[in-house]
Amino acid sequence: MFVLVVLVCALCLSLATGGRLRYIENLHLKALPLGVGAFVVQLLIFTSRGESLLGALLPGVYVLTLLMVLAFLLVNRRVFGVPVLLTGLMFNILVIGANQGRMPADPEALIATGQGSHAEELLRNGTAANVVLMTDRTHLNFLGDYIVLPFLGDVGSAYSAGDLLALAGEAALVYGMVRADRTARTGSTEDRLPAPRK
Repeated sequence: MFVLVVLVCALCLSLATGGRLRYIENLHLKALPLGVGAFVVQLLIFTSRGESLLGALLPGVYVLTLLMVLAFLLVNRRVFGVPVLLTGLMFNILVIGANQGRMPADPEALIATGQGSHAEELLRNGTAANVVLMTDRTHLNFLGDYIVLPFLGDVGSAYSAGDLLALAGEAALVYGMVRADRTARTGSTEDRLPAPRK
């Protein structure tokens, strides 16, 4: 919910300061099926059925989807906002890779954001979906899910630094995609030059 609110606010701000929905046609994303495919796979694997089917393979499949998103962002790195989003994703991949495919999560942060049942599962099993219990044995905990934004209450979640940085990049991307200027485009130098006269 918080992510959606931030993105809607970014869109409204852009529209209020000169952006137009018709400018979305200026946004040309490369390898779009790669990014969409990764998103769809993540939706599927983090259902109860997906988790039961994949079992021990879930962390590996999750990392694979993150690498797919990474590749998608790399080929679109010139799009306004994507470098920030890419940096946040790389932080998350770094800590997830260091912890065998799972993000360290602080159960107290989960409880503070109304996710008591999720925290109980994490404390009971040591893992829950794509997270692992944050302890002194997990690595790079400073990049894990422990950040709580108190003003969000139960609407929020436990965030990592990478999550918040990626969200800032997503907001910039949404802001830029309805702008007329070239910052929202991914075209090559040739695309930006005027067509030669015949």
